[in-house]
Amino acid sequence: MADLVARAGVGKSTFYEHFRSKNDILLAAMHPVLLALSTAASGRAARSYVKTMMNHLWDRRSIGRVILGSATGPIVQRHLAKMIQPHIDRAATAGIASHIRATGIAAAQIAMLRSWLSGEASCSADDITDRMIDCARLIG
Repeated sequence: MADLVARAGVGKSTFYEHFRSKNDILLAAMHPVLLALSTAASGRAARSYVKTMMNHLWDRRSIGRVILGSATGPIVQRHLAKMIQPHIDRAATAGIASHIRATGIAAAQIAMLRSWLSGEASCSADDITDRMIDCARLIG
């Protein structure tokens, strides 16, 4: 954290006003990708937007493999579930099971991405984009 504060050129107190931990920094950096995944799961994302993020992930797959395959993977997955939750709550089928559905959708998306980025499941960016968007069916 000290290195990040030094590189940011701000005081520790200013830095910690915005980020409480390394995980907060990671989630902030991953926000555009997680936003694409959560809106894909809602059925409201433009396909081109999701595909751009999938290409971005593929170009940085070595980093993605480390993040999703380490202890931070579940942290990312839980954050994604929190981002998906409001989309489910707005759906006509919202209810007690909405949290478990959000958790399941996030788990499905992260599992597919982990398999794709590791090379375990080979497919094109178009195919993985379609699978991320297909997760919208799990809301209803």
